Amino acid sequence: MATISKTVFLPWARHLRGESSEYILIYGGGQLRRSGPGLAFWFNPLSTAVAIVPREDIETTFMLRERSSDFQELSVQVTITYRVIDHAMAAERLNFSVSLRSGSWLEQPLDRLASFWLQRSLKSARDYISSMSVQQAVTQAPSAIADAIGEALSTDPELEAMGLGLVGVQVNSVLPSADVEKALQTPTRESIQQKADEAMFERRAIAVEKERAIKQNELDTEIELEKKNESLIRKKGENRRLEIEAENEAGRLTAEGDAQQVRIRAEGQAESKRITAQAENEAEAARVALYRDAPPSVATGMAMMQFASKIRDIQHLNITPDMLASNLRQFLTEESGKPE
Repeated sequence: MATISKTVFLPWARHLRGESSEYILIYGGGQLRRSGPGLAFWFNPLSTAVAIVPREDIETTFMLRERSSDFQELSVQVTITYRVIDHAMAAERLNFSVSLRSGSWLEQPLDRLASFWLQRSLKSARDYISSMSVQQAVTQAPSAIADAIGEALSTDPELEAMGLGLVGVQVNSVLPSADVEKALQTPTRESIQQKADEAMFERRAIAVEKERAIKQNELDTEIELEKKNESLIRKKGENRRLEIEAENEAGRLTAEGDAQQVRIRAEGQAESKRITAQAENEAEAARVALYRDAPPSVATGMAMMQFASKIRDIQHLNITPDMLASNLRQFLTEESGKPE
């Protein structure tokens, strides 16, 4: 509101300073002396009256209680935005006078304006709400009620007489009684619950399907692993069989080699023995032939030599004169080439 002050230099005078959002009207001697927005001036409180009318948009909210066509009570919350068009006319219809000490309104003009808007909106809202059911009013009425109230107020001549102008109408809510609201909410709640249940069942079905897919995937993986293990075992068995065959073949070759070596060694030994025996036989034959063809003295000498090579220790040797004489004579005869 406006600020009113005084000074010690002019104790009988007061100073008023208004805001730009305030339209100030100054009266003196029962006449409008001066008016305008945001004025600042000195005045004599003994002969001056001041009214301040707001210039900005003003909102007022009120609640209407009406009945629908099916006799259900509805609470309609309405917000009306308005402004003062003719400030002097509004100041004539309502008391916007301010205290010349504090600058505050002497009455509450905005409360009276709120009651005015309530009364002017009531008939149009009642006529519209009474023509529809409670369900229609709740679901469809808010914007329609606002349009009906706005249309009725825009053609109301009383607004012009009050110096007021309508800026906008808004219906914030249309609410039935608690029991009726609960009954109206039941189908929707049940539908939502049904959809929630269906969504839950669908999620469960999807979860079960995913679980089944996971189990199937795990089973397929296990089967694949078993197949790989079976193939690996089969491969290992095949490798082991090949190893055993290789070992058997190596053993067979080793045995054949050993047998071949034994056979070759046996054949070598047999051949060696045969050659040795043959050599011995040939030597024996040669010796026999030598004994056979040699003169008796040579044969006797050779026998003595062989006898001497075999006998290491001779204790007694008896040589008769006849044996010695006969052999010596034979030897000398052979040496001289003369026959005996």
